[in-house]
Amino acid sequence: MTAREKRTVNLPSLPPELWECIFDLATSVPGTLIPDIYQHSSLIGPPYNRIYHPALRAALITKRYLVRVCKQWWHLARRYLYQAIYIGRVRCLPSLCKTLKKYAAGDGTVPGVHSLGSWTQRLDVVIRDQSIDFDAECEYLAEIIWSLPNLAIVSFAITSDSYNATPMPFSIFVALRCSASSLRVLDWSTYALVPDRAPLEGLLKEVPYLHILNCRTLSWRNGFMPTHALSSVHTLIVQSLDDTSNHFVPIDTGETRINLREAVLGVDTWRPHLWAKFMCRYGIHLTTVQIWSAHHNWRALNTLLGVINGSCPNLRRLTLSVIKFSYISLDGFSLPPVEYFGVSAEAYQQPRSAYLHLFTILNFVKYTVPTLRVVQLINPRNVSALLTQHAKVAVRALDQQLAGSTFHVECHDGTLLSEKLKDMGKM
Repeated sequence: MTAREKRTVNLPSLPPELWECIFDLATSVPGTLIPDIYQHSSLIGPPYNRIYHPALRAALITKRYLVRVCKQWWHLARRYLYQAIYIGRVRCLPSLCKTLKKYAAGDGTVPGVHSLGSWTQRLDVVIRDQSIDFDAECEYLAEIIWSLPNLAIVSFAITSDSYNATPMPFSIFVALRCSASSLRVLDWSTYALVPDRAPLEGLLKEVPYLHILNCRTLSWRNGFMPTHALSSVHTLIVQSLDDTSNHFVPIDTGETRINLREAVLGVDTWRPHLWAKFMCRYGIHLTTVQIWSAHHNWRALNTLLGVINGSCPNLRRLTLSVIKFSYISLDGFSLPPVEYFGVSAEAYQQPRSAYLHLFTILNFVKYTVPTLRVVQLINPRNVSALLTQHAKVAVRALDQQLAGSTFHVECHDGTLLSEKLKDMGKM
């Protein structure tokens, strides 16, 4: 056998449609494209990124190998290579920008091929290294977005410190408008390249089908969130409200139809009155609320819970995320009549007393929320700590404190806590 014969790759003779199905199965990441991502709406931001970014990077490596096999596979697999673009390093920007612009101008390596950017549905900007030339990098990023006319998901999750507290350049807002009609998810979840109020509101006016909006701060003016931000948004994730009532701007009458059904809110200890006004205005539309509390200020948290209790008549699901379970106080604690209550503590290590306090809370809820059917421990670390370090606390609580309750306690993966304890021989 000659050397040439040894290097020959004899691919199975299959129809192109079948190869495309194989490539799709080999590279797809469930939960990352429309409409699957809607099932994870309340996680959009750091919780979602921790789960799905590693899978997106792994899939990208597979896609790069596929397009290098032969010219035929390049033609068939290129759409999957550019379906989800992940920008992790500054050095990727110039080459990606050059490639996308070349194909957009009809100057690809193979005549007549489709514009590569037209395949792109998702863009994750996750730059983690240091900026070299900030202005040039932002210009590259704007030109990349210009070349992606069918974007549905855009996420800015930059972790590099060199971009912190730097406003997003206006050129990127302009570029995003070219895909305004296709945008469904907009995630601005980091402190880097934060959007200024005016250009963000201008962009939201031109995004008619936005389904999920995650932004650290949004304007609160004349008693209303700008209604163009909520006319199509189903899930709003926001950590603080910026009171701009003193600015000279057109008055929002609040007459726009509101599509909002799910809110993920941060407890702003400095402006609790704005959250109270927000709930009084929009609570009637909500069926799901998730609260993030990053402070040891149980009064602010319980005040917000009280407002939710009185202003959200259609609420069915409530999730509460705190740093430690001990940050939840029963003094003034009141849950609305929900069917689902999710609870999470972010601290890695918590003592036995913290989990005793958790079950004291659930025992209180047992008597005060008769509509409750499911309590879920949504943080895998909390479940692991209960099963491995504090199993006796869990067993005693399930057998005694929570006996006869109308709800059952689930783990983060939907299995019953009692079943996991039984499988481990601890119950």
